[in-house]
Amino acid sequence: MTELRKFDAMLFDIDDTLFNSTLMSQTARMNAIRALREAGLEIDRKIAFNHLLEIVKKYGSNYPNHFDRLIEELGFEVHPKLIAAAVVAYHKTKTTLLHPFPDVVLTLLTLMKDYRIGVISDGMKKKQWEKLIYLRLQHFFEIVVINEDPKSWKPSNVGFKRAMEKLSLKDPTRIMYIGNKIETDILGANQMKMVSVLFDPEQKVNLDKIQEDHKPSYAIKRISKIIDIIKKSYQTQKFKGGEKIP
Repeated sequence: MTELRKFDAMLFDIDDTLFNSTLMSQTARMNAIRALREAGLEIDRKIAFNHLLEIVKKYGSNYPNHFDRLIEELGFEVHPKLIAAAVVAYHKTKTTLLHPFPDVVLTLLTLMKDYRIGVISDGMKKKQWEKLIYLRLQHFFEIVVINEDPKSWKPSNVGFKRAMEKLSLKDPTRIMYIGNKIETDILGANQMKMVSVLFDPEQKVNLDKIQEDHKPSYAIKRISKIIDIIKKSYQTQKFKGGEKIP
Protein backbone atom coordinates (compact mmCIF):
# COMPACT_ATOMS: atom_id res chain seq x y z
CA MET A 1 0.00 0.00 0.00
CA THR A 2 1.30 3.46 -0.92
CA GLU A 3 2.00 5.66 2.09
CA LEU A 4 -0.09 8.82 1.97
CA ARG A 5 1.61 12.18 1.62
CA LYS A 6 0.63 14.38 4.55
CA PHE A 7 1.06 18.11 4.97
CA ASP A 8 1.40 20.00 8.23
CA ALA A 9 1.05 23.56 6.93
CA MET A 10 0.25 25.75 3.93
CA LEU A 11 2.20 29.01 3.74
CA PHE A 12 1.46 31.88 1.34
CA ASP A 13 3.08 34.93 -0.19
CA ILE A 14 0.85 38.05 -0.22
CA ASP A 15 1.40 40.25 -3.28
CA ASP A 16 0.14 38.80 -6.56
CA THR A 17 -0.69 35.58 -4.73
CA LEU A 18 -3.58 36.49 -2.46
CA PHE A 19 -4.56 39.54 -4.52
CA ASN A 20 -3.63 41.32 -7.74
CA SER A 21 -0.92 43.63 -6.45
CA THR A 22 0.41 44.51 -9.90
CA LEU A 23 -2.97 45.68 -11.19
CA MET A 24 -3.53 47.67 -8.00
CA SER A 25 -0.19 49.49 -8.05
CA GLN A 26 -0.23 50.26 -11.78
CA THR A 27 -3.78 51.58 -11.69
CA ALA A 28 -3.10 53.62 -8.56
CA ARG A 29 -0.05 55.24 -10.14
CA MET A 30 -1.91 56.04 -13.34
CA ASN A 31 -4.76 57.60 -11.36
CA ALA A 32 -2.26 59.66 -9.37
CA ILE A 33 -0.88 61.06 -12.62
CA ARG A 34 -4.42 61.79 -13.79
CA ALA A 35 -4.98 63.68 -10.53
CA LEU A 36 -1.83 65.75 -11.15
CA ARG A 37 -3.18 66.75 -14.56
CA GLU A 38 -6.54 67.67 -13.05
CA ALA A 39 -4.71 69.75 -10.44
CA GLY A 40 -3.17 71.83 -13.22
CA LEU A 41 0.05 70.06 -14.18
CA GLU A 42 0.40 69.88 -17.96
CA ILE A 43 2.04 66.51 -18.43
CA ASP A 44 1.83 63.62 -20.85
CA ARG A 45 0.30 60.64 -19.05
CA LYS A 46 2.46 57.96 -20.66
CA ILE A 47 5.72 59.88 -20.21
CA ALA A 48 4.86 60.71 -16.60
CA PHE A 49 3.91 57.09 -15.87
CA ASN A 50 7.23 55.78 -17.24
CA HIS A 51 9.11 58.40 -15.21
CA LEU A 52 7.24 57.29 -12.10
CA LEU A 53 8.14 53.65 -12.71
CA GLU A 54 11.82 54.59 -12.98
CA ILE A 55 11.59 56.56 -9.74
CA VAL A 56 9.99 53.60 -7.94
CA LYS A 57 12.72 51.35 -9.31
CA LYS A 58 15.45 53.76 -8.21
CA TYR A 59 14.21 54.61 -4.72
CA GLY A 60 12.16 51.51 -3.89
CA SER A 61 8.42 51.06 -3.46
CA ASN A 62 8.46 52.18 0.19
CA TYR A 63 10.10 55.55 -0.53
CA PRO A 64 7.69 58.28 0.74
CA ASN A 65 8.41 61.02 -1.84
CA HIS A 66 7.83 59.42 -5.24
CA PHE A 67 5.56 62.21 -6.44
CA ASP A 68 7.94 64.96 -5.27
CA ARG A 69 10.70 63.44 -7.38
CA LEU A 70 8.32 62.94 -10.32
CA ILE A 71 7.21 66.57 -10.38
CA GLU A 72 10.83 67.74 -10.13
CA GLU A 73 11.98 65.46 -12.95
CA LEU A 74 9.16 66.71 -15.17
CA GLY A 75 10.45 70.24 -14.66
CA PHE A 76 7.78 71.66 -12.37
CA GLU A 77 7.85 73.20 -8.92
CA VAL A 78 6.78 70.89 -6.11
CA HIS A 79 3.64 72.22 -4.42
CA PRO A 80 1.70 70.66 -1.49
CA LYS A 81 -1.52 70.82 -3.49
CA LEU A 82 -0.04 68.67 -6.24
CA ILE A 83 1.43 66.13 -3.82
CA ALA A 84 -1.86 65.90 -1.92
CA ALA A 85 -3.85 65.36 -5.11
CA ALA A 86 -1.56 62.54 -6.22
CA VAL A 87 -1.45 60.87 -2.81
CA VAL A 88 -5.23 60.96 -2.33
CA ALA A 89 -5.86 59.50 -5.78
CA TYR A 90 -3.21 56.84 -5.25
CA HIS A 91 -4.52 55.63 -1.89
CA LYS A 92 -8.16 55.83 -2.91
CA THR A 93 -7.43 53.56 -5.87
CA LYS A 94 -5.44 51.14 -3.73
CA THR A 95 -8.23 50.69 -1.19
CA THR A 96 -10.76 50.24 -3.99
CA LEU A 97 -8.75 47.46 -5.66
CA LEU A 98 -7.61 45.65 -2.52
CA HIS A 99 -9.71 42.52 -2.92
CA PRO A 100 -8.62 38.88 -2.75
CA PHE A 101 -8.53 36.80 -5.90
CA PRO A 102 -12.01 35.25 -6.39
CA ASP A 103 -11.39 31.82 -4.81
CA VAL A 104 -8.93 32.78 -2.07
CA VAL A 105 -11.39 33.05 0.83
CA LEU A 106 -13.14 29.75 0.11
CA THR A 107 -9.79 27.99 -0.32
CA LEU A 108 -8.48 29.32 2.99
CA LEU A 109 -11.69 28.30 4.73
CA THR A 110 -11.29 24.81 3.31
CA LEU A 111 -7.62 24.52 4.21
CA MET A 112 -7.91 25.78 7.77
CA LYS A 113 -10.14 22.83 8.66
CA ASP A 114 -7.24 20.40 8.30
CA TYR A 115 -4.02 22.41 8.05
CA ARG A 116 -2.17 25.19 9.75
CA ILE A 117 -1.90 28.16 7.42
CA GLY A 118 0.35 31.20 7.45
CA VAL A 119 2.11 33.92 5.50
CA ILE A 120 5.75 34.60 4.62
CA SER A 121 6.19 37.97 2.93
CA ASP A 122 8.84 40.64 2.36
CA GLY A 123 8.47 44.38 2.87
CA MET A 124 7.43 46.86 5.52
CA LYS A 125 5.48 45.15 8.30
CA LYS A 126 2.95 47.96 8.58
CA LYS A 127 2.19 47.98 4.84
CA GLN A 128 1.90 44.21 4.55
CA TRP A 129 -0.39 44.04 7.56
CA GLU A 130 -2.49 46.86 6.08
CA LYS A 131 -2.95 44.76 2.95
CA LEU A 132 -4.08 41.72 4.93
CA ILE A 133 -6.53 43.84 6.92
CA TYR A 134 -7.93 45.57 3.83
CA LEU A 135 -8.27 42.13 2.24
CA ARG A 136 -10.04 40.94 5.42
CA LEU A 137 -7.76 37.93 5.53
CA GLN A 138 -5.81 38.68 8.70
CA HIS A 139 -7.82 36.27 10.86
CA PHE A 140 -7.25 33.28 8.61
CA PHE A 141 -3.57 32.93 9.36
CA GLU A 142 -2.06 31.34 12.43
CA ILE A 143 1.25 33.05 11.78
CA VAL A 144 2.36 36.02 9.67
CA VAL A 145 6.10 36.40 9.05
CA ILE A 146 7.13 39.65 7.35
CA ASN A 147 10.79 40.28 6.56
CA GLU A 148 11.68 43.98 6.67
CA ASP A 149 15.45 43.60 6.29
CA PRO A 150 16.32 43.15 2.58
CA LYS A 151 19.09 40.76 3.62
CA SER A 152 16.44 38.32 4.86
CA TRP A 153 14.15 38.62 1.82
CA LYS A 154 13.37 35.50 -0.15
CA PRO A 155 15.02 33.35 -1.40
CA SER A 156 16.82 33.67 1.96
CA ASN A 157 15.81 30.91 4.37
CA VAL A 158 15.28 33.39 7.22
CA GLY A 159 11.52 33.82 6.79
CA PHE A 160 10.95 30.13 6.08
CA LYS A 161 12.85 29.06 9.21
CA ARG A 162 11.09 31.66 11.33
CA ALA A 163 7.72 30.37 10.14
CA MET A 164 8.67 26.80 10.99
CA GLU A 165 9.85 27.86 14.43
CA LYS A 166 6.61 29.73 15.11
CA LEU A 167 4.61 26.67 14.10
CA SER A 168 6.99 24.28 15.92
CA LEU A 169 7.44 22.27 12.73
CA LYS A 170 10.57 20.27 11.98
CA ASP A 171 10.00 18.66 8.58
CA PRO A 172 9.97 21.15 5.66
CA THR A 173 8.92 18.44 3.19
CA ARG A 174 5.51 18.43 4.89
CA ILE A 175 5.01 22.14 4.22
CA MET A 176 3.61 23.71 1.06
CA TYR A 177 4.61 27.24 0.04
CA ILE A 178 2.58 29.15 -2.55
CA GLY A 179 4.00 32.21 -4.31
CA ASN A 180 4.16 33.93 -7.69
CA LYS A 181 7.89 34.55 -8.25
CA ILE A 182 10.38 31.94 -9.39
CA GLU A 183 13.54 33.74 -8.20
CA THR A 184 12.25 34.40 -4.68
CA ASP A 185 9.24 32.31 -3.66
CA ILE A 186 9.94 29.11 -5.55
CA LEU A 187 13.73 29.07 -5.23
CA GLY A 188 13.49 29.84 -1.52
CA ALA A 189 10.95 27.08 -0.90
CA ASN A 190 12.96 24.61 -2.98
CA GLN A 191 16.13 25.35 -1.05
CA MET A 192 14.19 24.57 2.13
CA LYS A 193 12.93 21.29 0.59
CA MET A 194 9.33 22.47 0.87
CA VAL A 195 6.69 21.63 -1.74
CA SER A 196 6.71 24.75 -3.91
CA VAL A 197 3.64 25.93 -5.80
CA LEU A 198 3.87 28.63 -8.45
CA PHE A 199 0.74 30.76 -8.75
CA ASP A 200 0.75 31.85 -12.39
CA PRO A 201 -2.81 32.80 -13.42
CA GLU A 202 -1.83 33.90 -16.93
CA GLN A 203 0.71 31.09 -17.41
CA LYS A 204 3.48 33.50 -18.30
CA VAL A 205 6.25 31.26 -16.97
CA ASN A 206 7.72 28.70 -19.37
CA LEU A 207 8.53 25.87 -16.97
CA ASP A 208 10.50 23.97 -19.62
CA LYS A 209 13.14 26.72 -19.68
CA ILE A 210 13.63 26.95 -15.92
CA GLN A 211 16.67 25.32 -14.36
CA GLU A 212 15.92 22.42 -12.06
CA ASP A 213 16.52 24.10 -8.69
CA HIS A 214 14.15 26.93 -9.69
CA LYS A 215 11.37 24.65 -10.93
CA PRO A 216 8.22 24.54 -8.78
CA SER A 217 6.75 21.25 -7.63
CA TYR A 218 3.47 22.42 -9.12
CA ALA A 219 2.11 25.36 -11.12
CA ILE A 220 -1.48 26.55 -10.79
CA LYS A 221 -3.76 29.15 -12.41
CA ARG A 222 -6.18 29.40 -9.50
CA ILE A 223 -5.55 29.27 -5.76
CA SER A 224 -8.35 26.72 -5.37
CA LYS A 225 -6.18 24.23 -7.30
CA ILE A 226 -4.20 23.76 -4.08
CA ILE A 227 -6.96 21.36 -3.05
CA ASP A 228 -6.29 19.29 -6.18
CA ILE A 229 -2.57 19.20 -5.35
CA ILE A 230 -3.34 17.89 -1.88
CA LYS A 231 -5.57 15.17 -3.30
CA LYS A 232 -2.93 14.28 -5.86
CA SER A 233 -0.13 14.23 -3.28
CA TYR A 234 -2.02 11.64 -1.26
CA GLN A 235 -1.58 9.29 -4.20
CA THR A 236 2.19 9.63 -4.46
CA GLN A 237 5.14 10.85 -2.45
CA LYS A 238 7.19 11.95 -5.45
CA PHE A 239 6.86 15.41 -6.97
CA LYS A 240 7.89 15.54 -10.61
CA GLY A 241 8.62 19.27 -10.60
CA GLY A 242 6.92 21.83 -12.80
CA GLU A 243 3.69 19.89 -13.00
CA LYS A 244 0.77 22.04 -14.12
CA ILE A 245 -2.55 21.48 -12.42
CA PRO A 246 -5.25 22.30 -15.02
